[in-house]
Amino acid sequence: MEGKLQTTFIPRQPLVENKAKKPAPASAGILSIVGWFIFIVAVAASVGVYLYGNIIQNSITAKNIDLSNKIKSFDTASVDHFVQLDGRLQAASTLLNNHLAISSLLKLIGDNTVQSVQFTDMKYNSDDAGKLTLNLSGKAPNFASVALQSDTFSAQPYFQNQVFSSLGLALDGSVTFKFTASVDSSILQYKVANQ
Repeated sequence: MEGKLQTTFIPRQPLVENKAKKPAPASAGILSIVGWFIFIVAVAASVGVYLYGNIIQNSITAKNIDLSNKIKSFDTASVDHFVQLDGRLQAASTLLNNHLAISSLLKLIGDNTVQSVQFTDMKYNSDDAGKLTLNLSGKAPNFASVALQSDTFSAQPYFQNQVFSSLGLALDGSVTFKFTASVDSSILQYKVANQ
């Protein structure tokens, strides 16, 4: 037995060839850095959104509390009073806007009546549409005065559809007549008359 007995079971040579590790390609390192960067940005963004949501929620809560305190501080009696006052003011404004100022019509007739003509009767009617019809009866010393009165009224834009009718002689020698016209409602408006 000449051979040498091996007393150890540990091999002296490696069983697997030990190959040197190849370095990782550069693209794997950059990809890893980009991945980590995206991860960190995503975490930071989610934390930011969470904190922003909390800030907004706290702001809404504070504003709701402030609003409820301001609502409680209102004097509802004063608010009701102002609402009623507003209603009254609107009603008064409507009345004034729709009020007919007959005084402006009388002034128009007086300013445009020929000195020798005298009106003895005046009537006016208003229809549902608010259109006013004027009926005048009068007398003049002669027909020329009636013609002059017709020309004077014809020059007025406020008298429309003018008709002089029922021309006749009175016992004293004067000329009687009737005048009918539609009156432009703009002259009758209270606002226009007082400006």
